[in-house]
Amino acid sequence: MNTPLPFLYKLARRGLVLLVDGLLIVSTPLAEKNPAKIIAQRAPLVLSMARVVVLAFAVAMLRQIWVRGVGAWPAATLSIAVVLALPILAALDRVKPGEVVTLARSLIGRFGIGAVETAPTEPSKFDDHRSDAG
Repeated sequence: MNTPLPFLYKLARRGLVLLVDGLLIVSTPLAEKNPAKIIAQRAPLVLSMARVVVLAFAVAMLRQIWVRGVGAWPAATLSIAVVLALPILAALDRVKPGEVVTLARSLIGRFGIGAVETAPTEPSKFDDHRSDAG
C-alpha cells in the first residue's frame, strides 16, 4: 500500500522554503545598512529599529487614511513626513554624529519662537459688543 508520507514531506519542505524566502524578502528592506551596527551585533540579520518604526507608522497611517480618508492638513502632513522619513534616516546615517546633534538642536530650538495661538475666550457679561477702538 502506498502512503502519501513522502509527498507530504516534500510539500512541507517546499512550504518551509517558501516561508523562509518570503520572510527574507520582507525583512531585507528592514535590514540594517550600517556595517558598524551589523558588526556590533552577533546575529545573521540585524533589523534597523528606525526602519521598523517607520514601517509600523506607515502601516498605521495607511489604515487610518483607508478607513477615514485624509480629513485635514495634519493627516496629509503626517503622511508626507512618513514618506520622507526613510530618505532622511539614510542621509543622517552618512553624516557625523556632531552634525546630527546640531541639526536636532536647531529643530528643537525653534519650539517656543513666534506667536502663540490662544484659545478663544468667552466674552465678558459686561461686554456691550461695541468696538473698543472708537
